[in-house]
Amino acid sequence: MGMKNLSILIFNILFLMFSCSDDESDQQDNACVEEGEDICGCMDIDAINYDPLATLDDGTCQYYTGELNVVWSKSYTEIGGEMWSIRPVSDGGFIMALGNAGDCVGYGCEYYGQLIRLDEHGDLMWQKMYENSTGIYSARETSDGGFIAAGYYECVTSASCYPDMFILKTDADGNEEWSSVDASNDNNNDWARDAIQTQDGNFVVTGTWNDDGWYSKAALRKYDTSGELMWAYSYSSSDANEAYELLETGDGDLVFAGYSGTQHGAYKHFMVKTNADGDQIWKKKASSVGDAILYAICESPNGGYVAAGFCNSWRSNFVIERNPNQGSGNWNSCIIGEMNVSGFYDITPAIGGGYYLIDEGSYLTKLDDQGEVIFTHNVQDANLSVIELDNGDIVIGGSGAFLDGGYGGGANITRLSFSNSTAQ
Repeated sequence: MGMKNLSILIFNILFLMFSCSDDESDQQDNACVEEGEDICGCMDIDAINYDPLATLDDGTCQYYTGELNVVWSKSYTEIGGEMWSIRPVSDGGFIMALGNAGDCVGYGCEYYGQLIRLDEHGDLMWQKMYENSTGIYSARETSDGGFIAAGYYECVTSASCYPDMFILKTDADGNEEWSSVDASNDNNNDWARDAIQTQDGNFVVTGTWNDDGWYSKAALRKYDTSGELMWAYSYSSSDANEAYELLETGDGDLVFAGYSGTQHGAYKHFMVKTNADGDQIWKKKASSVGDAILYAICESPNGGYVAAGFCNSWRSNFVIERNPNQGSGNWNSCIIGEMNVSGFYDITPAIGGGYYLIDEGSYLTKLDDQGEVIFTHNVQDANLSVIELDNGDIVIGGSGAFLDGGYGGGANITRLSFSNSTAQ
């Protein structure tokens, strides 16, 4: 073989070697695209956002070092109204539910419920008021990109007006597609606290039904895609019963959390599970240290249900996990600390296990899978909603006295990061 041919052969071999190396590098770089077989995430078990399902570390690991960094913070106080909740939207943005937005005219104050749509940076996309409502407590994205919302309507024409349930379906731009105002009795109170879209495409609402000031029932009501009522059930274990938040399980069952006891005190935490048709599977009412209420609920990694609220008669945080089959308590914690907090207002499962919670005192707490405190951090001026993003950042929002006779709070939202970088 001549020197020229040998040089060409060596060149081709080197070219193939470097080409293969580049291909492998490109493959590694592209391993996190949706078509890839790997699951991208943080693989360090000591990280805050450790993902036990990850097969490829994507470099997003974050660590709690005693401080959180503000990525961005936005306030919408010029819009007016009381914010009650913020929830994530599939494009990375958020939907905010508010009430009592409007002016005092005529006989009384004419207030409206409203929705605020934010993008992934917390910037305003649109804001809508709904004149046949007074307040909206909760809104969630639906499969068509629109929103299902729950709240109440209360007339202002006379002092004898009482709240009625208000349910709203909008398109992606917040335009009303249909709404429903439902009441048990002209002289009693009814309000919807939460609404979800179920696996069959219809909608289930939970809240309080037929409250006369002393007696009430927790309610589930199902509506079809046109807003027509399909069925309605109420649930009780004591004189007064209320439901605050609702979830659907993978099997299509429904679980809600709230309280059962007497009005104006003697609250016991309350959880009810039904099948997809609202038929009761089990209901559990139990005492804690002092009065207790459950405000928020989510599924646990083992298929159970973890709910959070207050214990110790408003003064302490409370969390409980129940077994999915019989509803027996797996564990519970009445977290009596130095802070006077009035309870957890929201809970979300953490990517790496455990849960993030926000309480009335604006403390962000992370618990492990058994309810033990990992850390608690004062985040200031936010106590109503907590969301974890895919990269482990935390979004918190709202500041108010909240549910039990209190008020919604200021419309604000903040994104926090455990990393030193504030890049979005």
